[in-house]
Amino acid sequence: MPHKNKKTPAINYKGNYRTLDQQNQSAMNLNIRERYQKVLQCWQEATCLSLRAIAQSTGISKSSVHRHLRTKSRQQQYPETYLWETEAGEKWLRLLVFGVIYCFGIKGGIGVGSLSAFFHLLHLEQHIGCSPSAIAKLETQIKIKIIAYEQEQSKGYQSEKAIGICVGADETFFGLPILVAVELASGFIFSEAICENRTYDTWWHQVSSWFNPEQWKCHYMVSDGAKALIKLALSGLNCPNVPDVFHLMRDLSKSMGAAISLQQSRLHKKQVALMAQLSPESKAQLKEVQAESLKIEAAHQDYQKSLHALSCKLTYSLIYRFWND
Repeated sequence: MPHKNKKTPAINYKGNYRTLDQQNQSAMNLNIRERYQKVLQCWQEATCLSLRAIAQSTGISKSSVHRHLRTKSRQQQYPETYLWETEAGEKWLRLLVFGVIYCFGIKGGIGVGSLSAFFHLLHLEQHIGCSPSAIAKLETQIKIKIIAYEQEQSKGYQSEKAIGICVGADETFFGLPILVAVELASGFIFSEAICENRTYDTWWHQVSSWFNPEQWKCHYMVSDGAKALIKLALSGLNCPNVPDVFHLMRDLSKSMGAAISLQQSRLHKKQVALMAQLSPESKAQLKEVQAESLKIEAAHQDYQKSLHALSCKLTYSLIYRFWND
């Protein structure tokens, strides 16, 4: 009478002897795609084997073998299917999925419904989980990996000397205010968040998430002069607050540019009225008005050049001053 604990050996289609327990343990360590590849390889190398023989050879249950072979029969409706069943094709398919989700889903903001329709148009629904819910789950996992990688890299790189930065902060509005803080030299966005208000406490809550005095040395912060932003520069970032050139130039244009534009508009209306008249006196007056318009146009061009030169000079002088302080 045989011993009860004796393990029955099983022979696979290549003639190698392994116990059923060893085969089952090996199969349990494989994911569903790896099990499918194992069943497919066995079926291709010995097509005459029954389901029971394939199950014994691979260590996978007979019901799973039957399910994988049914999946293969469904996939054969497209001629390009054989490519995705190869090892190289499987790697390229994985790269395609990750690339599409990252470039178009995460960076481009395209919805998971459109990405799902795209994968279906490529006949990939039998090879990957391309339902909207599956893509949304994978997109979330990729985002988590990206954030984890960023945190890991930040911990690994610790500069002995604080890095000098120049910050620009402002609000933009699409419904609720969006608080944006940017490094001006590189254009790197430190923070961008939709908030309920734009008080100092709200600003500091966003900025304190990335600002570390031991890592960053803020030379100055450019803002539009709002009280919360001035306090953020002086108290939060411990740096001077610099008024942005845009608002300064706009204040100048209100006094000088508006006067020139008003005079140009007045002369244009006068020209139109004189051109409608046919008297010799009106023709003489029209020539005088046209000559005056040319002078105003020349003055307007000089004003624009002076404004541009002043803007450049102020920008360069402010940057030089605060960068060398």
